[in-house]
Formats: sequence, structure tokens, C-alpha cells
Amino acid sequence: MYTFKLQTVLDHRQFIEDNLKKEHARIRQQVVTEQQKLESLKRKEMETHAALKLEQEKGLSSAQVVAYHAYLKRLSDHMRTQKTVVCESRKTEAKKQDELLEAMKKRQILEKLKDQEHDRFNQMVLEKEMKFIDEIAVNQFVRKQIEENGGGQ
Repeated sequence: MYTFKLQTVLDHRQFIEDNLKKEHARIRQQVVTEQQKLESLKRKEMETHAALKLEQEKGLSSAQVVAYHAYLKRLSDHMRTQKTVVCESRKTEAKKQDELLEAMKKRQILEKLKDQEHDRFNQMVLEKEMKFIDEIAVNQFVRKQIEENGGGQ
């Protein structure tokens, strides 16, 4: 029976890869969430601009215009901050993806080594079986020759 000498190392690398896949998925979801927050802020900004324009057409006091502009400035500042958060999240995702790819390469190298060793083992077993079969055939041939030649007398 074939046993891979580095199976525990391969199992450990698979464990690491699985954990990195989970972390990468979590970070990817975080990027999506942060991007959705940014899109929501952009929608709020557009809606506020539209509301301001509508209110100005109706006639708006200068205090209300100042309040709208103050709100739009805070919204703009918040959007700038959120863009930074999205950017950092994407960088973190890219870094985690690189780690995952490296872990996958390390595991695949061991998988290939395992397959190569298993193929060599199977070839060796096949060769031993062929030698055994050849030996049986030679013994039968010798016995038959002995019987045909008078039992060795």
C-alpha cells in the first residue's frame, strides 16, 4: 500500500489554503459592503442636489441654502473618507488574494509530487508482478521440459 511521506505537510497546506479562502471571501464581502456604502452616499448627494434645486425654484431662504450646502459639504467629506476605506479594503483584498495564490501553488507542488511518487510506486509494483509472472512461466516451462525428457533420468 502506498503512503505519501509528506501527507501531513500536504494536509497542513490544504488547511492553510482553506483558511485563506475563507479570509479572502470575508474581505471580498467587506469590499462590496464598503462600496455599497459609498454608492449610497453618492445617491444621497444627488438626491440632496435635486432637492436643493427644487426648493430653490420654489423660493428658499438664505439660511436654508446655507444649511443645504453645509450638509452637502459634510456628505462630500464623508464620501472622501469612504473612498479611502474602499481603497484600503481593495488593497487588503489584493494582498490576501496574493497570499491565497501562493498557498495554492505550494499545495499544488506537493500534490504533483504525491502523484509522481504514486505513479513510480505503481510502476514498481507492476514490474515486480511482471517478474513474478515471468518466474512462474519459466518454472512451468522447466517442469514441462523435465517431464518431456523422462523425468530427469
